[in-house]
Amino acid sequence: SSGINAEWPLRPGAVESEESGEPESQRRIPLVSRKALERESRKSARRETPEQDCEEAQILEAYMSGQAVVEQLKQPSADEDAQDAGKGKAKGKDKGKPKKGKKSASPAVTPNAGTPVPELTPEEIAKQKMLERAGLEGAAALLCEERSFSLKLAIVKLRAITVIKELKERAAQMYDVQQEWLGQRFKKEMESIRTMCDMLSDVIESEKAVLPQVLLSDDTFMVDMGYKMFDPPIPPPTEAPIEIPTPDVFTIAQIQELHKNLKEIAPSGFISLDLLVEMFEPPAFLPEMWMNVTSQQLEEIFSRHLCETKYVNWQIVLVSCLLPIPLPNQKQLIDTVNQYKKIDKLQSGRVDMAGYAQGDLWFIGDLVLSPEGSSQFDRLGHLKTTIFTLLCDDSYTVDFTDFLLLFCADPEPGNGALKALSVVTGEQVDWPQYIESPEPAKEFDCVPGSIPSIAGAEAEFPIKSIPITLEQLLRVVSFNRMQTASLKLIQEEIIGVFGELQNSDGTADVGSILVHPKGRDIVLHTPSYLLIDYRTLLMESAVQDSKFVDRVGQPLV
Repeated sequence: SSGINAEWPLRPGAVESEESGEPESQRRIPLVSRKALERESRKSARRETPEQDCEEAQILEAYMSGQAVVEQLKQPSADEDAQDAGKGKAKGKDKGKPKKGKKSASPAVTPNAGTPVPELTPEEIAKQKMLERAGLEGAAALLCEERSFSLKLAIVKLRAITVIKELKERAAQMYDVQQEWLGQRFKKEMESIRTMCDMLSDVIESEKAVLPQVLLSDDTFMVDMGYKMFDPPIPPPTEAPIEIPTPDVFTIAQIQELHKNLKEIAPSGFISLDLLVEMFEPPAFLPEMWMNVTSQQLEEIFSRHLCETKYVNWQIVLVSCLLPIPLPNQKQLIDTVNQYKKIDKLQSGRVDMAGYAQGDLWFIGDLVLSPEGSSQFDRLGHLKTTIFTLLCDDSYTVDFTDFLLLFCADPEPGNGALKALSVVTGEQVDWPQYIESPEPAKEFDCVPGSIPSIAGAEAEFPIKSIPITLEQLLRVVSFNRMQTASLKLIQEEIIGVFGELQNSDGTADVGSILVHPKGRDIVLHTPSYLLIDYRTLLMESAVQDSKFVDRVGQPLV
């Protein structure tokens, strides 16, 4: 213990012996706040290292954190020493005071200044010296551990900084070597490219083909004489699928040829019955089934299109030649006309080829593959474009309302008239249940001997009110018909019916027009919406030729 006292200095705040004669307040060193010491240590560390790398800054930060932990461990021991010193002083002061709560029998005798202090026994003196020596030894051991830990932290810091510097030096050397290698590789590649360019320039100047194989692989250029280079054979282009002709169906090419001839002969759209029969006589560009048809049979077929005159609108003939195609219903026609109204930004009622292609018709094409895996001809997909070419004018635009009215044609003209009314009004039109149905199979059943009352039937079977203007009604009745005296008479009659049923807003109800006897008769007998299936008629005539003339005049089912 004496050796430790001689080597290690005393820790601040240690208790000195009472023989020194100094008062306790002068012997105690006042404590300093731990946070203040930590801030000062960090400031001093920053002043010592003004410019550092990121890695070194992290090492120094860890080092300062370790120093701060040491300061935190030192602070509680100093606080305990201060508390022990305070307790000893308070105990010495309380020795000369009487205890509260007890009354002394005789008054306290105040010791005079010259009163002698009781001396300590030798055992007490030895015990006090032993305590002082233990405190000094503990303070010296703590200081020794503190310095040892600080030294270890400093060694770790220096070692970490040294390792970081060595790693940076090695990385710099590696980058220098890599840069040198890249430069050498670049030079070799440029030399190979220069050699290849010289060779190719000589070949181009001499206008000779390079038969040997020329290879430029990485940084090596070589000419392999063992390989000869020839142009690979060009594979033949894939042939577009062709429509295979059938004996009973018009091909698209045949329809286009027929349209071309009709437009040249009758550009107005109306052709005489005799001329139309002559165009379909063999050897015309027609399917095989038409080759055996006589002139009389052709006249009986095409006469079903006649109305008031001996002229036929050849557009409805083309529609009959397009069969078999799906026939649209009222909902499909309404959806199609609404699409083209949205596409027609100018509200002109016409669309060009681009606008026509944007709309979806009631049928779509389908890609069909043959058993060998090749694609077959898509007839429905080609029909959409073909229909536009058949109906467009010289400006390559088409009136989409007339186009849809043309495809309202139906084997039963009454159903076709209903489709036409739905196209111009944009609403589905149904026959009232209390009047004659356009289809014979769906006639209204009446009690024998009784006449149905229309007024009572309207109350019993209410229908949806669909407004229609006079212009729309005249367009439906006059569609694809020549301006004749009989047509003018029909127009005057339908105008009179419209005047009787006209509402205050200038429109009339479609249901009321269908209920009106004269209006119903005009709508039911509109010939523009009759669709004749030539294919079915010719097949029936082939099966039973003797009865062909009799069957052609019957309604088509």
